[in-house]
Amino acid sequence: MGGRAVRTLLTVVVDILILLAIALVIREFLIYSGQVAHQGWARAYDALTSRLVIRFGFANIKTPYGGVFDVNDAFTVLLALVAEWGLSAVRDRA
Repeated sequence: MGGRAVRTLLTVVVDILILLAIALVIREFLIYSGQVAHQGWARAYDALTSRLVIRFGFANIKTPYGGVFDVNDAFTVLLALVAEWGLSAVRDRA
């Protein structure tokens, strides 16, 4: 019974990490284009999801479309996906 609870807990954590990565990729897409980023709904989404980004100290890169590429966001997505991959491997062995 204990192994099953651990497996369920790891599944929940893995699912949350995947949802986090999806939300941050959507954020990255929205802020990449300046025209979309200045829409009210996009600013609200950015304000909500920017709290999930880990600040590694990288500067944003300006895009030719009037937006920015948030390097910190990209590294947060990378970190979430690596953690998800590792936890999935642990879960599959449990």
